[in-house]
Amino acid sequence: MVHRIAAIALVILATSLEISMAFTIDPMPTHIQRSSLSIIDNNGLIKHSSIIECKAAATSSYDNNDDNDNDTEEATSTIEIPSFVTSPVLSQVYPALIAHKSKYGNPNIPLGTADGKKCKTLRRLRFQNKLSDEEASHLAELGFAFHSFEDVYYECDFDEMLRKLLDYREEFGTYQIPKKYPPDPELGAWVTMLRRLRGKDELPQSRIERLDDVGFEWVSTRKCGSSFMANYRDAMGYLTKVEETGGGDDKEEEDFSKVRKWVEAQRCAYEKGNLSEQRAGYMDELPGIDWRNPL
Repeated sequence: MVHRIAAIALVILATSLEISMAFTIDPMPTHIQRSSLSIIDNNGLIKHSSIIECKAAATSSYDNNDDNDNDTEEATSTIEIPSFVTSPVLSQVYPALIAHKSKYGNPNIPLGTADGKKCKTLRRLRFQNKLSDEEASHLAELGFAFHSFEDVYYECDFDEMLRKLLDYREEFGTYQIPKKYPPDPELGAWVTMLRRLRGKDELPQSRIERLDDVGFEWVSTRKCGSSFMANYRDAMGYLTKVEETGGGDDKEEEDFSKVRKWVEAQRCAYEKGNLSEQRAGYMDELPGIDWRNPL
């Protein structure tokens, strides 16, 4: 009898210590249920209490960060891809886009990840018209950021685009590629940005030299429906001829009067802030004059 009382006292003391440790050293989450107290069997032996085991299991689950690392993976596995998605790249990255939007409020995954690289590919596919209208519209509705002309220049590999440009010249005999060139929209945008950045003195000299070496035409001569460009081409033609021949006849004097009037109008517009930087860049290419000062 004395032994049984002593054993019971030990069980109560041990249980009290275990409960105290559970709540002071490593508090259990509220969803963990406490086990029953240890009891003594008919042979006077103490059955093992499950309180510590429950606490340990709870601590392991509560503190283990591995589960958190897999949250995104588990979430993406349950996302359904719309039936209209046919692009393999979009199919692969779509669950990650939705998960990123759910977590951060936008689907624009940073480029430093595998999914971010797929997003970069999506942007190029869109610019190349290789995404369906429905796919592109859906991505836009999600808030996906597509390329602008500037993005195309900075995102594309210079050597790759230069090879494409040389292939274009080999086929058509000119660098006068349309800004919106359906077979390769990226190439048209890239060439447009080359001219624009050169006019703003923002194109690296090393690239200017490489383009000069292949005879790149820095001024677009394509008809664009702009009265500015029509007058600009006339001014460029006249001033180039005067620089080469020295001018002097009555017809050239008459042309000069027209050119001077137009150039003065551009100078006034520039001083008032009404001439774009792109057009100012074009004006800087006019030979033999300083258009920023009165002629």
